[in-house]
Amino acid sequence: MLAFQLPLTRKSDATPVAAPLWHPNFRNYERLPDTKVVRTTFFINAASIMVALLLLLWVGFRQYRIHELNQQIADAETEIGNNRKQNNDAIRLSGVFVEEDKKLADAEAFARMPMSPLDFVITLGRSLPKEIQIESADMRMAEAGGSQCILRGMVAGTKDQASGTVNGYLESLRTTPKFAAVFESVSLISLTDSRNNLLSFEIVMKFKAPGKEKKP
Repeated sequence: MLAFQLPLTRKSDATPVAAPLWHPNFRNYERLPDTKVVRTTFFINAASIMVALLLLLWVGFRQYRIHELNQQIADAETEIGNNRKQNNDAIRLSGVFVEEDKKLADAEAFARMPMSPLDFVITLGRSLPKEIQIESADMRMAEAGGSQCILRGMVAGTKDQASGTVNGYLESLRTTPKFAAVFESVSLISLTDSRNNLLSFEIVMKFKAPGKEKKP
């Protein structure tokens, strides 16, 4: 009797093999409809709208601020214009006041002159040599450096002759009693060529300070 011994099979070999898929998967997931309760496009659209609203609000606020600043600038320019007119008026009135005050000071100084203009002209004419011609006598009273009289005129002769004539005239002005009583100094400021045989000169006669005049 023959004994047949069949081989034992392993447990893994007994598991049935899964059947392969019988057709391919052609689904396009990008084109399939969104089956979520809240779709993704809703959030995208909501975010876009929110950004657009924020930008619109920001632009509106900027435009409002610009308008407000322009209004403030216009108001400031108007106020500056009004103040400029008032300032110009104040400067003009101040200039008028200074001018009138100067005239008043000149009038007061003229009234306090130790020598009247008529007496001055008469005395000046008597002391005038024939070679000299006085063209102007400028009285400047209440000046910062003191009251003074500026004589301008012409002298005939060559430069040396004219210089000697003017120096002699200066000494005559200094020693004239009426002039010596009221003028502190008599000095030559300039002696320049003017035309043929004529030179122009300028003499300054400074008044003495009040209280220093002497009776002639």
